[in-house]
Amino acid sequence: MREDVPIAIVGGGIAGLAAAFELSSRGVPFVLLEAGPRFGGVIRSERVDGFLLEAGPDTLLAQKPEALRLCREVGLEGRLVPTNPEQRTLYVVHGKRLHPLPDGMVLGVPTRLGPLARSALFTWPGKLRMACDLIIPARRAGGDESIASFFRRRLGREALERLGGPFLAGIHAGDPDRLSIQATFPRLVDMEQRHGGLIRGLLAARPRTAAPAAPTFYSLRDGLGELVEALRAHLPSERLRAQAGVRRLARDRQCFTLHLDSGEEVRANGVILALPAPRAATLVAVLDDEAGRLLSQIRFVSSAAVYLGYRREHVTHPLDGYGLIVTEREGLRTSACTFFSTKFPGRAPEGHVLLRGFLGGARDGGALAADDRELTGRVHGEMAPLLGLTAAPMLARVYRWPAATPQMEVGHLRRVADLERRLEAMPGLVLTGAGLRVTGIPDTIADARRAAAAALT
Repeated sequence: MREDVPIAIVGGGIAGLAAAFELSSRGVPFVLLEAGPRFGGVIRSERVDGFLLEAGPDTLLAQKPEALRLCREVGLEGRLVPTNPEQRTLYVVHGKRLHPLPDGMVLGVPTRLGPLARSALFTWPGKLRMACDLIIPARRAGGDESIASFFRRRLGREALERLGGPFLAGIHAGDPDRLSIQATFPRLVDMEQRHGGLIRGLLAARPRTAAPAAPTFYSLRDGLGELVEALRAHLPSERLRAQAGVRRLARDRQCFTLHLDSGEEVRANGVILALPAPRAATLVAVLDDEAGRLLSQIRFVSSAAVYLGYRREHVTHPLDGYGLIVTEREGLRTSACTFFSTKFPGRAPEGHVLLRGFLGGARDGGALAADDRELTGRVHGEMAPLLGLTAAPMLARVYRWPAATPQMEVGHLRRVADLERRLEAMPGLVLTGAGLRVTGIPDTIADARRAAAAALT
C-alpha cells in the first residue's frame, strides 16, 4: 500500500502534535506517524486511587507563552491552574538538613542580600564570593562554556555545589561540567554580557512597581495529558496513525518515501522529523552520513520518576513548599523530591499527600537497573529522615524513561549549526524536538510550529 501526502510528520510526542496542529490550522493535509501505541511522548497523566500522577513533565513555564497560548487555542484556558502561590519554598539538602532557599534567589542567583546573609545554607566566605558577581567583569572571550565553569566563575565554588549543580544542571538531569550554559540557560549569558553580571541583570529586570507576583508555572486540572488529548481532538483522526514506525527514509528529486515497519510506504513532498536525535539519526544517515553523525552525537540519559502517596498524619514535615533538591555530596541517589500535592491542587485525595522523587540522569547512570520495588524503597528510605515519613506509602508508582532526557552539552549550538547547514542540501526535510535547538515544553512547541511553517517553503 502507498499513501501520498504533502507533509509527513514522524513522531507523535508534543513536538509532532504541535507541528500537526500548525499544519491543520493552515489547512495543509498531513499524516502523523507514531511508532508506539499512544501519542504524547513523555507527557502522560493518570489517576490512581484518587492520586493524579504525571509520568513526565508536570509544568508549563509562564514566562515562555507558547504552551499557554496553545492551551487556549485548543479550548483549555479554563483548565489552567497555577502553582501554589502561598507555599513556594524550595529546600536544599545540605549537611543532612533541609535549608530553605533564601528569598530573592532567581535561577540560583541572589537578588536580595539580607536573606542571603541570614541563610545557613552558605558559609560567610561563600556569601561574599557570590556578592563578588557585582564587581567581576563580564567574560569577553568567545566560545561555549559549561554550567559549572560559568557558575564557578561568576558566583564561586560553593554556589555551584549547593545550587548550580543540583538546581540548574538538575533541571536537565545532567552533569554541570558537561552541559552548555549557552544552550540551556542563554538568559544568564545574555545578562552577563548586557549588564556586566548576573545580580545586576536580574535587578534591572525586576518590575519597578510592587505588583503581586504572577505565577511562574501552570499545569492543567487533570494534568498535562489534557493538552495531548485536546490536540488529538482538534486533529483529523484519520491523519493520526499510532504503531506506524518508520524504518527507512528515502529521497528522490521529487519527494520523500517513508518505508514503514508494516511494509507500507508514505510519499510526501516534505518530512518533519519530530524525534529524539538518536532516533532521527538512523533515518537521516541514509540521506547524509555526516548529518546522521552529528545527530548521533547528541547524548540522552535515563531517569525515573517515583511517586509515593501517604496519609497526611504519616508525614511530619509541613511540606510547605514545592520540594527539595539534593547536593551531590550528600551521597543520596534521590536527586530531588517534589511535594506534588502542595505544588498543585487536586493531586492527592483529602487527608493525603503525594511526593515525587527523581532518580538517574547523568548523576546516576545505573539507577534504572534496579526493579520498581527497590526504587520506591530507595526514595522512601532516603526521604524518611528528611521529611519525617513514619509509615510505608499507601501508593507507589515508578515511571521509567530510558534514554529520554537530552543533554545539550558544550559545543551543542555549533553542532546544531553544522547540522542545519547539511540539511540545506535536502530541502523539504525539517527536524524539531527537545534536545535539538530547545528543551522544555513551551520552547519545543514553538520550535515545532516554526518547523511546520518551514516545511511548507
